Amino acid sequence: MRHFKRIVLFIFLLVLATFRFPAQAQFLPLKFDHITSENGLPHNTIHGIAKDKYGFMWFGTWSGLCRYDGYEIKIYRYDAKDPKSIANNRIHNLLVDSHGDLWIASFNDQVLSKYNYLTDDFTRVPYAQCPEELVGRINRSDHRYRVKFQYGQTQWNLDNARTAVVETFLPTGAQKIYTEDPKNPWSINDAYISDVYLDDQHVLWLGSYSHGINRSYLDATPFHDLIYYPESKNSLADNTIRSLCEDLDGNLWVGTRSKGITLVRKDGNFQQFFKENQSGETVQSNYIKRVFADSYGYVWIGSGSGLDRYDPHSKRIETIDHPFLKSTGVYGLMEDKEHNIWLATWKGLGKWNRKNNHYRFYELKEFLEEPHLWTLMQDKAGNIWVASEGNGIFILKEKADGKLQILSHLQHQEKEVNTLSDNRVYSLFEDKDGMVWIGTGNGLDIYNPRNKQVKSLSNLSNLWPKGTIAGISQDHKGYIWVSHKQGLSRIDKNNMLIRTFSETDGLLSNDFVEGAIYHSKLEPRIYLGSNYGVCHFSPDSVRTNRQAPKVLFTDLHILNELVNVNDTINNRVVLSKPLYLTEELTLTHADKSISISFAALHFANPTGNKYAYMLEGFDADWIYTDANRREVNYSNLSPGSYSLKVKASNSDGVWTVNPTVLRIEVLPPWWASGWAYLFYALAGLALLYIFNYYSTRFTRLKSKLAYEAILHEKEIELQENKLKFFTNISHEIKTPLTLILSPIQQLKAWAQGNPKSEEQLAMMENNGDRLLRTVNQLLDFRRLESGQEKVKMEETDLLQLIQRVIDSFRLAAKQKEIQLKFIAPKEPIYLLLDYDKLEKVLYNLLSNALKFTTANGLIKVRLKAFAEHVEIDVLNDGPSIEQEDLDLIFEPFTQGKSKVAGGTGLGLTYSRHLIQLLGGQLFVRSRSHASHMHLTVFRISLPKQALEKASIAEVKSSPERQALHENIEVQTLGYSHELPLSRKCSILLVEDNVEMNNYLADFFRSDYVVLQAFDGEEGLEVARDKMPDLIISDVMMPKIDGLNFTQQIKSDALLRHIPVLLLTARSLLDQEMQGLAIGADDYLVKPFQLPILALKVKNQLLLRLHQQEQFQQKLAIEPSQLDVQSADDLLLQKVFLYIEEHMSDSDLKIDHICQSVGLSRAQLYRKMNALTGMSMADMIKEFRLKRAQQLLKDQKLMVSEVGYLVGYSDPEYFRKSFKAMFGYSPSEFAKKHAAQHNNKSSE
Repeated sequence: MRHFKRIVLFIFLLVLATFRFPAQAQFLPLKFDHITSENGLPHNTIHGIAKDKYGFMWFGTWSGLCRYDGYEIKIYRYDAKDPKSIANNRIHNLLVDSHGDLWIASFNDQVLSKYNYLTDDFTRVPYAQCPEELVGRINRSDHRYRVKFQYGQTQWNLDNARTAVVETFLPTGAQKIYTEDPKNPWSINDAYISDVYLDDQHVLWLGSYSHGINRSYLDATPFHDLIYYPESKNSLADNTIRSLCEDLDGNLWVGTRSKGITLVRKDGNFQQFFKENQSGETVQSNYIKRVFADSYGYVWIGSGSGLDRYDPHSKRIETIDHPFLKSTGVYGLMEDKEHNIWLATWKGLGKWNRKNNHYRFYELKEFLEEPHLWTLMQDKAGNIWVASEGNGIFILKEKADGKLQILSHLQHQEKEVNTLSDNRVYSLFEDKDGMVWIGTGNGLDIYNPRNKQVKSLSNLSNLWPKGTIAGISQDHKGYIWVSHKQGLSRIDKNNMLIRTFSETDGLLSNDFVEGAIYHSKLEPRIYLGSNYGVCHFSPDSVRTNRQAPKVLFTDLHILNELVNVNDTINNRVVLSKPLYLTEELTLTHADKSISISFAALHFANPTGNKYAYMLEGFDADWIYTDANRREVNYSNLSPGSYSLKVKASNSDGVWTVNPTVLRIEVLPPWWASGWAYLFYALAGLALLYIFNYYSTRFTRLKSKLAYEAILHEKEIELQENKLKFFTNISHEIKTPLTLILSPIQQLKAWAQGNPKSEEQLAMMENNGDRLLRTVNQLLDFRRLESGQEKVKMEETDLLQLIQRVIDSFRLAAKQKEIQLKFIAPKEPIYLLLDYDKLEKVLYNLLSNALKFTTANGLIKVRLKAFAEHVEIDVLNDGPSIEQEDLDLIFEPFTQGKSKVAGGTGLGLTYSRHLIQLLGGQLFVRSRSHASHMHLTVFRISLPKQALEKASIAEVKSSPERQALHENIEVQTLGYSHELPLSRKCSILLVEDNVEMNNYLADFFRSDYVVLQAFDGEEGLEVARDKMPDLIISDVMMPKIDGLNFTQQIKSDALLRHIPVLLLTARSLLDQEMQGLAIGADDYLVKPFQLPILALKVKNQLLLRLHQQEQFQQKLAIEPSQLDVQSADDLLLQKVFLYIEEHMSDSDLKIDHICQSVGLSRAQLYRKMNALTGMSMADMIKEFRLKRAQQLLKDQKLMVSEVGYLVGYSDPEYFRKSFKAMFGYSPSEFAKKHAAQHNNKSSE
């Protein structure tokens, strides 16, 4: 009988569902979501629903009591060992009394359980001690069938006979029965309802006998559905909707993907138009692309096979037969202001002229090779907008001759603003203000016709979901409605506020179809097409939930451990009552990491709630999050007072006015307490007294300390010779290492005899070595990838190797209170392998294990031998590795989500490559085990015949291994910066690392004039402006790198003479050859010794000095006799030739020489000074005087004539200048040379 009633009820509901709107005037279209055992309920049988005074929902099941905050379910069960647990797991009923106390009645018990809010436990109260009224109310056998409440004009009650929920519309007495519908996921999921509850937020809760909880929000927007029912002919033909429109009579035309057209008449009847229909009222194709009703009542139907038109007068469908429409589909239809119909197809654009019944088609070949038009629109200015799938939007204007003129082409352009977000355009809509809304395959855009700019809504609001926009419309209030692949959004144009609706709000589906949107012209109603049917609603019925949610703190974790009431953490009770009732939380310095969860007790749409939190005293501003991230995490908070504030909004964006506040006090450690500081003060006074007492004795030690100071200086000199530089390190790390390791070595030498300083400096040096180890590993990995790495095989005792590596970690493990075990056979195991490579792998694995194992944890190394192979396991407990990370853990530069410490992400990749090079395998597994602990195991499997599989470079039986870190002693060379020059030479430092640049500048500044530049571009400017004597340049720099910089220096006629010394981290031979090939004078690899750099600088400057001397010797040579060997020689030849030709001109100007050689005065001065070591004036003077000396030797001219010939108009000045240079006057020189000549002649 019960099953018969259910069948009758189902048929009744089915008939109701076939009508478009008949029941909506009375009953709300409620949609239910479900909370079952899949969501955390311990049992799906519900007997009792209640809401406590703090806002939590409580459910009584047959397997315990549940508390629900909208997201998480906390279960309370009977415990025979705990008298404060509930009396029985099988709950009969729940009741919240007038005092707000929660009472629980169990089956077959004579006691009630009362929940204690402060202690989060229960008190069992016998019936005899309970108020009689309370016992009667909670234990009435028919209480569930007398549940009755009213909301608006409707009343709900639980029917006794049918165990179903009945809704009654009070004005008419009409009833609606809610029952299970397996084909509707939004129906209630059980035909037998056990309890009904309406909370203060108008959320309806239904408890069922076997399917958990059903929940529906009564104030939700009433979205209505039209769907396909296979059992009924009076329904849609298919649920895959492609287009919608409404004709002049108010009938709804629905185009489907595979079943043609369904006409939904106003009287609720349905009529189908599909190709298999035997009547004449048929369409060409059942795959409908677009339906459109024009202003004359005709309905145009675009399909995959062409175009049809429904005549409202003849009630028949006619096929539009035109050659252009053959083998193409019609995707878009539009009526212009002249009532002509425009068609968008994949072959081009079509137009039907209503006046002459003529069709004209535009293939648009001049615009597009393959049009692929999707939709079209006419704006207020009369322009035709044509959207394509892949080519953006064309804005066209029809000219008087009927041809189309392109006005604009809107498309997406990479790295450009104010362009379309995507070239796939599926929807166009012009709003009442003339703004054009564009739906693309990657979001929503807005086109402003006034400034002709496109703005992406994704850039204006981070709440807007990206993806394909299906349809756009505007209601009578001005709101813009946008359907997309994540639901339906309403946009307020005035403030750009966005509210998004989804399935949780009652939508039929979140996935709407492109172009399937229609706003009724007869009433305020919007229709939306999806792959699951038609959804329609009235914009006037959209309600805003004005009730702000109440936020409660729910859970506290300290050091990743959940803290319950009265739990002991670090020998103290943190929570004496539940967290949501706690006003202040006190933490100690040992509570290094805390996590606090919270929930907004607003059950209408919990997943749509938004949150914001701020820890005053730590966070500068509010941090916003969503329902999926309802947790804050803080680590290593400094001692002090904080306030954690949390606020929330409901799914309609209504925020709480006053945030929920939890005060947090972090106590200082004992050594930073007030008593500790008092002790420090007293100790300081005592030390001051002791210092004063022993100060007199200190003077006696001065002589001894002076002697020790001398020893310290010698030790410093010795230590400076032991600075350790590593080669073959990438630029980004070697430069900082140069600035770290060099000063540390100096400081160590200075700190001899100071144990504390030595200890701290040693710690700094160890960390520098660790960084170097990482870099070496990176470079080794590169060699592995390039196939250059070879193995050196040797017979190895695995026990001894593993034991050695483990021993190196024992101190670190002891400091972290980690137990380190080694399990292996007693007998030695010998294997032919590369000792160093296996040692590196074991070192990496143990380093990782030590990093991720928490205090009091365990690391175990296990060695097993089998017939064909051996296995080495490295096990540790601690945080587990997520399953999704296991496949990525060996990928280079990859870190999983579960990591708690950082790294390069390369160690495991490098280790696996090394093991594979040895012919073995390395793999990992991670799993949880008892006590909520996690175990991670890395296993190395090595074949005993590895010799046959590996690429062997050398086999040794007793190798002498090189340690991972070599200490290379570098003796400081005796050197001096001094150069035999009359001036300080200038050095240009070009280095992008500011600290390195300044470090080198300080080193050279005492002996040279130091110029600085911080990139190649700036270096070229300084070199051209200052003309330095030498350039020291880094190789890897921004803007212009060192190689390009050197090439430009050496190709510049003004600068090519300047020596260039390159500093680089690129240590390979081919890289060094590349630098020298482009003209670098020397090449030095980082890290480097400063004395070596100083000697290289000195040598280059000495070489330059010798070159200047050679140029000076050429001053006396005739221009035609100058041996031109280089560009600098050619420049000198030009200068000498000009001076030679104008030597007799006493007014010879340097500016004239500059014009002849094409250089500025400053450039020529710096160039000649760099080549000859002389100024231009001195060089001209010396040139004239040496030429005068040549002429006097010829004895053909008088002294006065020689002076005039070389440009001296004043004979006295010529005589003084000649004597100053050669030591005797011109006359004396002529007589002396004549006497020498006569002596030679007489001989």
